[in-house]
Amino acid sequence: MDKDLIILELNARWKWRIPFGWIPISGNEAIENTEIYHADYFDIFEKEIINTIGRIYSLTEVYELVEDGEVSIQPLRNCTFFYDGLERMYTDKDFQFALYFSHETSVTVGGRQLLEEIHIIWPEHKNHFWQADYWNYPPDTEEV
Repeated sequence: MDKDLIILELNARWKWRIPFGWIPISGNEAIENTEIYHADYFDIFEKEIINTIGRIYSLTEVYELVEDGEVSIQPLRNCTFFYDGLERMYTDKDFQFALYFSHETSVTVGGRQLLEEIHIIWPEHKNHFWQADYWNYPPDTEEV
């Protein structure tokens, strides 16, 4: 599928900001079936989440959109499910789910079925929702 068509479909289904970006970077509008996690905690479950995506969607490949403009099909097992200096977005050919890794130390997850599975894998997920004051997360407990 053409890069522009992928971005247009992401915009239609997930309110993806054109040319690049998603919540929380693109604003704070609530989008159905999405949650935003603090990346430092989400990263702990990277392998389990990769395996879960493969299992529930019967996938071995996903679209990878990179902040520098590159769009490619990647083997799921090779995906970089963390921020590495470039923001990344992953989705499948049917746009059933979306993952967005941003410089804000946030990971945005879209897709009801994927969220349900993440909640099972990671029972403490509610304690690790992303907060705008991420520089203070987790809260500093030292006396000043």
